[in-house]
Amino acid sequence: MGKLDFYDLGSDRPWINVRLTNAAIVGHTTKNSARLWARVWERGKYWLLLSQEKIETDGQPDVDTATKKAKVQADDGSTRLLPGSLWSKDFDVASDLTGVFELTALEPNTKYYYCIFSDAARADRWELRPDPQWRLFRTQPNLAEGGPLNFGVFSCHMPYKKNGDLVNIPMWDRLGEELEGQDADFVIGIGDQVYTDGNKDISIWQYLKKNKAQLLKEAPTTDERLKIMRSWYRDIYRGYWGFRQLRRVLGRYPTYMIWDDHEIMDGWGSYTRDELGNELDTIWEWEDTKKNVELAFQMFEAAKTAYEEYQHSHNPITEKGIYDYHYAWGQCAFYVLDMRGQRDFNRKTDDKILGKDQMDRIKEWLKSDEALSANALFIVSPVPLVHIKNFIVNNLDLPLLGLADDLRDEWAHKSNWWERNRLLDAVFECSQTQGKRVMFLSGDVHIGAGFRLTRANQSAARVYQLTSSSITYPIPPLLKLAVSGAGKLGDTDKVDAKSRTAFQILHPPFGRNNFGIISITSRPDGDVNISWNLYGGTGEEDEIVRLKEVRLE
Repeated sequence: MGKLDFYDLGSDRPWINVRLTNAAIVGHTTKNSARLWARVWERGKYWLLLSQEKIETDGQPDVDTATKKAKVQADDGSTRLLPGSLWSKDFDVASDLTGVFELTALEPNTKYYYCIFSDAARADRWELRPDPQWRLFRTQPNLAEGGPLNFGVFSCHMPYKKNGDLVNIPMWDRLGEELEGQDADFVIGIGDQVYTDGNKDISIWQYLKKNKAQLLKEAPTTDERLKIMRSWYRDIYRGYWGFRQLRRVLGRYPTYMIWDDHEIMDGWGSYTRDELGNELDTIWEWEDTKKNVELAFQMFEAAKTAYEEYQHSHNPITEKGIYDYHYAWGQCAFYVLDMRGQRDFNRKTDDKILGKDQMDRIKEWLKSDEALSANALFIVSPVPLVHIKNFIVNNLDLPLLGLADDLRDEWAHKSNWWERNRLLDAVFECSQTQGKRVMFLSGDVHIGAGFRLTRANQSAARVYQLTSSSITYPIPPLLKLAVSGAGKLGDTDKVDAKSRTAFQILHPPFGRNNFGIISITSRPDGDVNISWNLYGGTGEEDEIVRLKEVRLE
């Protein structure tokens, strides 16, 4: 039998692109600090050099013991000290050679260049060479400085056709160009940054089904299985993030991330236990449902480890196992919802997506000083509140059609109405009483669209949903026809008519690959102007246009 884990398999995994070996991601950044994630080639101690000046690349780097500064040694033996500060970190295979440099004592609104080199005496000590165009970032400005705020949003990175060919990778170049052209401050990845089950040739769920008997035999304990499964999830990240175009964007702009279902499995949390067990049945065999469900939840544990290592580790710090978080940038405040870590369609109570504790946290945040002092609020909800027509969601969720998990995933599914309404109640109350706009940012559905949400009994509230999806996924034609253009959200009969949420689309839905850029500028009256800009492919590989600019009043 073959080797089950993916460590050191190299070309035995059928990736058609180069996998990630070493890279950097700029994470949560404030006026005086930044979290810089890195993955390195081999275990050991590494140095990160951070400088306000461009960093020289000629020669081999080292640390000058007398001054504790970085230096480079030229071929002729001469050395030069490099300006900037040094941070060190040990990397080990226990975290898949990933880690985060905690950069402190930085200056506000300042551009910093960075590079990473090994402490080991090897022929080439550069791990991530200086790059004055892509290995840099800017700290937040002081709030008193004002100025514009521009940030990008993207979701659904799955650049493989059904036959395995690469597709839509130039979208990352276009995103990088637009961010640079607008002097963007940061980006948000709104879910499905990888697909564990997208390309069938590299799907780890297909691999599990194929090798399930061998796994149960050769890894009889949970710990043994988790070690193997973690290697599968880590391999997915290394494959999906191996593209230079993607790594350039993430290594240049502070990047905030949250997962969705495909970082775990398609529709995670939206199956009954029997349906989840059936997902691991092999062809023409009805197998041990209990054992299949056990394996699925072990995969979930492995997925959490990889998610923490590759995504959540560079977000704002949270308590262990909590993945929702918040932060402020300029005159805006952001709350990022975790719609997968607690999701359970089988939960007996009505809070099947966020769970009670997370709902309590976002309600508290809406009343916090961070939210009260902001001019605009953004809530990242990986799955949009408005999308597919309500009739489709609640009448075609039949397992035999193969759509049950996708439709139960929707906020519009009747099993999620109670929780969705509690969230919207809190948001509309906040907007109505505080007089500020609240924007939901979403991905997941492979459509670009903007909506205005209203309630008759809270007419002063200004609530919007902005959806950008997907950046590389091969989008099926005509998918946009399922999008609702206007109407009211489905509700229980107990909801008063004046409290029901209505919606109106702001522009025609866009059914090709896209990303969004949101621009905020100050106004003389102390408020801000907010613009939603959607950029999409034209169908030609290297062409992209700004589809629509919508002012959110």
